[in-house]
Amino acid sequence: MKNGKINTIFFDAADTLFFIEQGLGKTYASVAKKHGGDPDPNDLKKAFSKAFTTAPPLAFGGVSDEERKVLEKGYWRDIVENVYEEVGMFEEFDAHFDELFEVFRTHAWAIFPETKEVLEILKEKNYKLGIISNFDSRVYDVMKNLGIQEYFDTFIISSEAGHAKPDPNIFHLALKETGADPKGCLHIGDNIQNDFHGPRALGIQALLLDRENEYESIGDQHKIKSLTEIDRFLD
Repeated sequence: MKNGKINTIFFDAADTLFFIEQGLGKTYASVAKKHGGDPDPNDLKKAFSKAFTTAPPLAFGGVSDEERKVLEKGYWRDIVENVYEEVGMFEEFDAHFDELFEVFRTHAWAIFPETKEVLEILKEKNYKLGIISNFDSRVYDVMKNLGIQEYFDTFIISSEAGHAKPDPNIFHLALKETGADPKGCLHIGDNIQNDFHGPRALGIQALLLDRENEYESIGDQHKIKSLTEIDRFLD
């Protein structure tokens, strides 16, 4: 997929540029224990996967910023409530959830070792960089705290866009915001549907970030194990 005409590079956010430093199960468990819960991290991870997979898209169109923030928190509260209904509810759930929600705005995350260096190189080469993410408005705080927000020209977030990947509308919105031609764009992310098949359906080139080599069916010409490998796909 090497193409010298790429001028705009879109990135997914979570698990592409940054990750949950202690893992989801341990992060949830550590906050729960402060509020009287004692869940098993592995049980939490399994219950979260189930709750998140069955949840509706994180997308709220046509609402004010204040209303969106209420909807975002309510969305995650429903998921976390479902998690603890699965593993065992505890009395101080409300206070626990409020703290957990803020933990995932702040210190839950860490950037991958290569992230900042790769972004710096791409900016030096004058690529336009954008985010297309199924995230909520906390992503701005997360990326600011990690020192990477400044590298991006465009942010397309599902909770603001009203559409979530792999819905074509979120990619159309990104193209409209940047004024870019699909053929001149590259999208990079870790989810095969959202970040690979989704953009490719619109003629946007895509690289699947497959750090653990889970997707053997995707040829090496379409995937990378580290962000440092992006360069070999660019002119």
